[in-house]
Amino acid sequence: MATMITSECINCGACEPECPNNAISQEEEIYVIDPLLCTECVGFHDFEACAAVCPVDCCVTDPNNIETEEALIGRAHTIHADTNFGETFESRFRKGEKKPDASPAPKSLPTKEADQLTSDSATSNPSAPSGSAPQGEQSALPLSGEMFSLAPLALPDSQEWEIVVHCFKCGENYTVSVKRFMIGNVLFCPHCFKSMVVKDNLNFEIQTTLKEVYKSWEEKLANLQTKRNQDIRNFQRKLNKELQDLDAERQRVIQGLKDQLKGITESYKAPGRPAKKRALFGWG
Repeated sequence: MATMITSECINCGACEPECPNNAISQEEEIYVIDPLLCTECVGFHDFEACAAVCPVDCCVTDPNNIETEEALIGRAHTIHADTNFGETFESRFRKGEKKPDASPAPKSLPTKEADQLTSDSATSNPSAPSGSAPQGEQSALPLSGEMFSLAPLALPDSQEWEIVVHCFKCGENYTVSVKRFMIGNVLFCPHCFKSMVVKDNLNFEIQTTLKEVYKSWEEKLANLQTKRNQDIRNFQRKLNKELQDLDAERQRVIQGLKDQLKGITESYKAPGRPAKKRALFGWG
């Protein structure tokens, strides 16, 4: 814990409900902070909430117990195991830093339905190759408040793969771009400089394998896209029906209230209001 409450505390209790970790509690004379629960609000705010609301500025840094942002966010992950703080979480260590601009929505995969929900104007978000195999961008699927898209789960460009080659002479491995596995190309081992010529059967197997895997994956994503879009439409229809029913109920409530208010004014015995005439002998 790097935050403590000093003896100047007036026991007002303003800080207690502000703590996201329930680390603050009342003792006999002052409020105290549990050092095993305090995270300096890292992950929730770019300031310490208790210090922000304290009227006497008695929530201060403990000079004898300084902790790093890494340690504090680690504790936050432990306390809030179900919360995903992401990489750009709020932190006083990052106060004043400009938040990264949101990347444009990636273009979704095409579906067989003419009324697909994805936007044709969305831009694509390609991934870059790295190491022995290209790595796709690990971005979250837009499921809330945005059109559904499976583009982040698309495989990288098939021609960006680095293929591992085993040298039959020295026994060492080296990587070669898939683009170089063309018929007639000569590959050289960087360890022993032994050459290897790419024959038509090697080129065929590599290109066929890539084509089959990519085709299978794209079909799987397209089927999921279609199903998910249908689920979204069904949900929207259900929601619209519920909203229509609720609006009809609202109209009935409004009309009922009007009738009640009208009945109240009609039954009010205002001073000077003519009395209803009665029969001569009190009948009727």
